[in-house]
Amino acid sequence: MAKKPITVTDALRMHRDQPDAIIAAGEIVDLRFKTGNQLSLRAAKLFCLLIQEAGVNVTEDRQHRVPLSVLNETFHLSGDDLIAAVEELHSTTVSVKVSGDRPYTKSGPILSDVERETDTLHAAEIRFEFSKTLRQVIADSTHWAAVSRRAVLAFESKYALRFYLFLSLRAGLRKTSEDFTLDDLRSILGIDDGTLTRWQDFRRFVLDKAQQEINHIAGFRMAYEPIKRGRKYVGVKLIWGRKGQPELIEAMKELDRPKVGRTARREGKAETIAQERAALADSLAGAPFQVLD
Repeated sequence: MAKKPITVTDALRMHRDQPDAIIAAGEIVDLRFKTGNQLSLRAAKLFCLLIQEAGVNVTEDRQHRVPLSVLNETFHLSGDDLIAAVEELHSTTVSVKVSGDRPYTKSGPILSDVERETDTLHAAEIRFEFSKTLRQVIADSTHWAAVSRRAVLAFESKYALRFYLFLSLRAGLRKTSEDFTLDDLRSILGIDDGTLTRWQDFRRFVLDKAQQEINHIAGFRMAYEPIKRGRKYVGVKLIWGRKGQPELIEAMKELDRPKVGRTARREGKAETIAQERAALADSLAGAPFQVLD
């Protein structure tokens, strides 16, 4: 007997006891951006939150409503900034690979319709509709990724967040690595053809940042190995795996800590900075007061 496909309702029901979980269709997590058309960090986070807000109704041809107060609790941005992020979702076109007997690629915007009060000072909510492209893909999906809302909101690099979403779908699989060409990775990330063209820059500002942030706050670990053809870098082997219990506990603790100081903690500098400050304070406490001409 064929195994019954898992629907969005099934996926949400499986995680109903996990309020931190955002359930996203595998095709959405695996989407590709048109060159130079990647989402900003705040728009990518907003996209995840709107998926969560829509819940089981995400596949329906209907208008969803989200209070600005709910978004402000998360983003702490002005109304104008939030509206700018919504408009970014409204104008960004994505391509989604749809699996099946005859796989194909479907393109369309993320949001098809957005309504808001024109008086941003007194606006109470944003009303939005997901595009037919996204609704169809989510409705037809049979594989899902559960990502942490707190982790999504904690990421500081848009590339790190993109990798987190992309690898969340794969982290629970038996396969623990996959090769990607640089062109494919750039498509996944939406990097413009003229941006980060040098391998050193791509490694430093994309791969290294993603690895550091994911290994700090996610429920899985990420690593990578460059792939060379002769003297030229042509691709990357992405490697991932579930964290052990001690690492998971530490990641959860980090998400509970304030954002201030996270970069220092991630880079292992927090203790050093504290020691240097203590030493400086001690030296100043014993130093005579001087008047400088």
